[in-house]
Amino acid sequence: MSSQVTAILVVHDGATWLPQVVAAVASQTRTPNRTIAVDTGSKDDSLKLISGARIKSISINRGEGFGTAVAEAVATLPPTESEDEWLWLLHDDSAPDHEALEKLLAAVEDRPNIAMVGPKILGWHDRSHLLEVGISIARNGARWTGLEEKEYDQGQHDGTFEVLSVSTAGALIRRSVFEELGGFDEKLDLFRDDVDFGWRIHAAGQSVLVNTDAIVYHAEASASERREVDVDEAFLHRPLLLDRRNAAYVLLTNSTWWMLPLITLQIVGSALARAIG
Repeated sequence: MSSQVTAILVVHDGATWLPQVVAAVASQTRTPNRTIAVDTGSKDDSLKLISGARIKSISINRGEGFGTAVAEAVATLPPTESEDEWLWLLHDDSAPDHEALEKLLAAVEDRPNIAMVGPKILGWHDRSHLLEVGISIARNGARWTGLEEKEYDQGQHDGTFEVLSVSTAGALIRRSVFEELGGFDEKLDLFRDDVDFGWRIHAAGQSVLVNTDAIVYHAEASASERREVDVDEAFLHRPLLLDRRNAAYVLLTNSTWWMLPLITLQIVGSALARAIG
């Protein structure tokens, strides 16, 4: 039986990027079996663009986060009948290269232990700017890509290899594992949900891959404050503050009990260093 793929496009005031994203999904060499867009109360023309592209859409409250949006889409699907059913997650500011889905599926073929695979992520405007080839986490909770600032892509990190996690922008996730783990932690409305989910995949005995043959171009609109961050948990609509709060949450939630005092000290020490510096 061939792989079944549902593309889930999460939308939040994404009209600036959606035309390119929708066109990129439609031009895939291996098209998704179905595509569902979840709009989180957009105030711009996002819904009009989705409707014009004849993509099935769901609307939820503006304050809901990415994990809730994905869960709403998955809840509309018929029961899974195969271990080879996948969820392809896309942000409204992430445009996949035309071979992205085909390359992601190739990486997991005949590898039942792989629960999630992600692409190489390059900049939206400067498409030689290397943003991510998988992600990990530092001892103080900082999100770590292993890349230099403004590093350019010259193939120096190319390959297919295991990582702690991958960005949700372009991630392909085995549906059965997604449901077994309960999806994304909905306390992480935005930021760090990817690290947390990858961590839980490994704890469940599964693996996460990056395949750099697959490429996604990402504008990182929320992190760079090119749009308002207004999920329910966002403090003063500031992405950096929300990211730091979620970093601490992920560390404390996923660490073993005997590590908690040390991690708490690391988090406090990091906060003091930022305040002084």
